[in-house]
Amino acid sequence: MIRQASHKAFANGIPAIFAFLAPLTLVVASIGALWSMAAPTLEGTSSVGSALGALLSDVYVMRAVRFTLMQAALSALLSTLLAIPLARALATRDFPGKGAVLSLFGAPFILPVIVAILGLLAIWGKNGPIHALVTGTGIANFSIYGLPGILLAHIFFNLPLATRILLQGWLTIPSEQWRLASQLGMSSSTIARHIEWPMLKERLPGVLAIIFLLCATSFTVVLALGGGPKATTIELAIYQAIRYDFDLERAALLACLQIILCAGLAVISRLIAQDHDTGESLGGAVQRGDRTSIPARLMDWSIIILALAFLAMPLLAAFLRGAHGLMMNPFDAAALLPAALRSIAVAMGACLVMGLISLPLAQLSIHLKGKTKRLVELPGFAIMVAPPIALGAGLFILLHQHIPIDRLALPLTALLNGLQAVPFTLILLTPAMGQIKRDYGKQIQQLGMERKTAIRLVHWPLMRKPIGLSLGITAALSIGDLGVIALFGSPTAPTLPLYLYQQMGAYHMDQAYGSGLILTLVAFAFFLIFDKGLAGRDKT
Repeated sequence: MIRQASHKAFANGIPAIFAFLAPLTLVVASIGALWSMAAPTLEGTSSVGSALGALLSDVYVMRAVRFTLMQAALSALLSTLLAIPLARALATRDFPGKGAVLSLFGAPFILPVIVAILGLLAIWGKNGPIHALVTGTGIANFSIYGLPGILLAHIFFNLPLATRILLQGWLTIPSEQWRLASQLGMSSSTIARHIEWPMLKERLPGVLAIIFLLCATSFTVVLALGGGPKATTIELAIYQAIRYDFDLERAALLACLQIILCAGLAVISRLIAQDHDTGESLGGAVQRGDRTSIPARLMDWSIIILALAFLAMPLLAAFLRGAHGLMMNPFDAAALLPAALRSIAVAMGACLVMGLISLPLAQLSIHLKGKTKRLVELPGFAIMVAPPIALGAGLFILLHQHIPIDRLALPLTALLNGLQAVPFTLILLTPAMGQIKRDYGKQIQQLGMERKTAIRLVHWPLMRKPIGLSLGITAALSIGDLGVIALFGSPTAPTLPLYLYQQMGAYHMDQAYGSGLILTLVAFAFFLIFDKGLAGRDKT
């Protein structure tokens, strides 16, 4: 009987063991392939440090490293600084449609990056209204390509993220503090010093670290808006070394450098970021007596309106230009439909990979305590350490001599997209599973429910919502991903984002906007299918 129970426990633990070891094995194998390719190039170096020194002495590499760090630092700083007054204004003011406005702040996260770039080009590009306004006044000869465009795109994607995090910070300040401040007649500067700054001091380092890491590993934005050699990041240099020069040794060196950089950034992010009670309530407004004057109201509303215009105008422009493009230039169904099907196939594969890794890891996490629980973070940390382009470069080196990469383009893209989603989905799944264990774990044991019965009657009804959201995010991000498929994909068999990028490269902008609209509709459709369809009856 004991042997049977131990065998059953081991069998139930196999998915968790697989989920824990598979990402680590893949990352280690990829890094091993990169280092084995890079090592001959560094012959004569006595240590890893001297090897890195030889690499960093390369002028091109140093330029890419400096630009990567500079644009990431500027993007994180600007996004966070702009988010502070916006989050305060949203926390202070209550208005009809506030929920819809906050939902709009989540759109850039799900929107395909290449489509958002099309929208930014329509507004800020050479023929856009902002470009005409800026250059017409003689203030500057603004160009969206190069560093300005990269910063603009990164702010577009990360300003909503920073705002949502900081907004939750304002809403977690106890209402008693606001009432006491109002009764004492505290000025805005005094409130900022004694009430708002302590909250910001806790959250700002984590926000800066997260956005810095996201921007340091940004690929599609730099690929589309980079202005040449002066605006090249490490990831773009890896892509160019493989796709254009087929210089695998150089790609391996750059990928090793990128992994070291990301490892350092991930460690720093983990050390300075703090866990907060994020909650779910975004309704209501903070009641404060120092923001009732007409100038304060005008300032807050101006900030909110400008932020909405900044986010909504590119989205609206991409939609209108896409609809116009489809009406004026009917899409090539023979090329577009197969590309869409490839994107959907990649997304379904990514969802499968995400589920096979995230669900067992989340389940394992709730059964561990103390420092042992940190072990579950290792696979997610490994994925953050080896970003998709660097990981893809290692797999390319590992497999290209044995199997034609074109045959593996879609499976490898699905694999890497699914792994890339794991750190995000664990944030959704682990707390939900922990809550179920705390609320219903003892009752399940007392009733003697079998595993299948407990899953059907308890776990599944309560987990539908986080699972659906996790699948929706994974599917939407994968359908819109251009990074991995750009490395592995064939020009003759592209996914929808790669097909769109090819149209942009051929200056067929009307067709590109039409394809972008279809890509957006497909991505949002699958997000809604999973998020609303799978969890539609879950009212918890």
